[in-house]
Amino acid sequence: MFEMLAYFTSDEHARIIHEMTSRSRLLIGLFTIALAMQGTPLIPAAGASEVENPIFGYTHLLPSPFTLPAGTLVYGTSLDLGVTDFLQIGTNVLSNFHKIYNANAKVSLVDYPEFAFGLTLGYSTYNYRDIDRSNPDLSVASWLPGAVAAFEILPSVAWFIGGNLNYTEANLISDSVTTSGYLRGANVESDLSWAYNPQKKRKNGGLSVGNVVSAGISYDLSYKMLGLGISHHWPGFHLGVHYYPSAAEYPLQPILAGGGSVQF
Repeated sequence: MFEMLAYFTSDEHARIIHEMTSRSRLLIGLFTIALAMQGTPLIPAAGASEVENPIFGYTHLLPSPFTLPAGTLVYGTSLDLGVTDFLQIGTNVLSNFHKIYNANAKVSLVDYPEFAFGLTLGYSTYNYRDIDRSNPDLSVASWLPGAVAAFEILPSVAWFIGGNLNYTEANLISDSVTTSGYLRGANVESDLSWAYNPQKKRKNGGLSVGNVVSAGISYDLSYKMLGLGISHHWPGFHLGVHYYPSAAEYPLQPILAGGGSVQF
C-alpha cells in the first residue's frame, strides 16, 4: 500500500512539475511579448520605401521574401538582424522558451513589383522528452533549407507560397508521441494578404500599404500536422493565430509582433 502511495505521489509530483514548467514558459513568453511591444514600430520588411512592392512584406506565418536593412536589429516574438541589405539572421524566441532551439537565415534574391523571391535556411534542435515527459528520450537536430515567393494578384492583394525541407540523421516519430505546434519538419504553406487601405505615397516617396489582413494554410509533412490561421497587420503591429488541430501541446500558436528596432 505504501509503495503504491509512494508511486502515485512521485508520478503526481512529476506531473505537477511539468505543468508548472509549461506555465512558466508561457508566462515568460508573454512577458517577452509585453516588453517587446514597448519599443519603436516594427520594421516588417527591408525599408518599405526601398522595395518594389511593400505588400510583399506582410505575410501570415511564412517569412517574407524581404530582408532587414544592414545593421537593423528587430526584436519581438522573433529576434532578427539585418547583416547586409540582402542577408538576415534570426531566431524564434517563443520556440526557444519551449526548448525547441532554433536559428534561421534568409537571403533576398528577387524584388520586382509583381514578384519577389527569397531563400531561407533554418536549424532546429530539441528532445522529444522536453515536449512531454511521456515521450521517448530522443534528440533531433535538423537543417531546414527552404524558399518563399510572392506574387501580386491585384494591386492590393499578394499571394505567397513557400516551405522547407528537413534534413536530419534522427528517425523522426510522428505516431504515438505528444507533438507540439512549435515543432517544424518539412513544411509547405500558402498565404494570402489583402491591403484593404488604399496604398499611399509617403513623404520620402515610398509606398505605405496601411492595414493588411492575411490568412494562411500549412502542412507539416514530417509530423503530419495541418495548420490554418488568420492575422491582421496594423502599422507596426501584427496580431493573429495559427491553429494545428492534431498537435497535443500548444495547438494554438499566437502571432503577436509589435516590438522595436535598433540601428547599429
